[in-house]
Amino acid sequence: MRKLDLSESVGALIALAAKSQERLAEIEMKKQLGLTPAQWKVILVLNMVDGLSQKEIAEKINLDGSTLVPVIDKMEQAGLVERKADSQDRRNNRIFLTKKSESTVDSIIMIILQLRKIIYNGVSEDEISSTRNVLKTLIKNSDAASSQIKATSGKTKP
Repeated sequence: MRKLDLSESVGALIALAAKSQERLAEIEMKKQLGLTPAQWKVILVLNMVDGLSQKEIAEKINLDGSTLVPVIDKMEQAGLVERKADSQDRRNNRIFLTKKSESTVDSIIMIILQLRKIIYNGVSEDEISSTRNVLKTLIKNSDAASSQIKATSGKTKP
């Protein structure tokens, strides 16, 4: 039986690096701001595009929609977000940042920038740029392959 050595797998290393960085950010956000991972991610997403639906937020932060509901509930109680009925579909709510959470955005960004300095220590700007380019290519190739598979999976074989 063949075995796959994941210790040198680019995909596994990417996943481990991402998880490691996420874990560090989670620790710092909790310590400095008292925010859970889902809370600071919701704030960042809404800072980019305010007024998203809960479903859209859940997709952007890779969280199950039903898991996000209590997060939004707590954030609303804490005055960090507010729900407003969607003008196009009254059954849906749109989530908006409040003034309180808007003031938290700068703190979140500062923490992320401080952590990048720690994480990127010993890595040159050229290496970081090259890594970005490689990762963008991997994403593009993977997305293209996924699209191709989806497009051909519905077709019957002759």
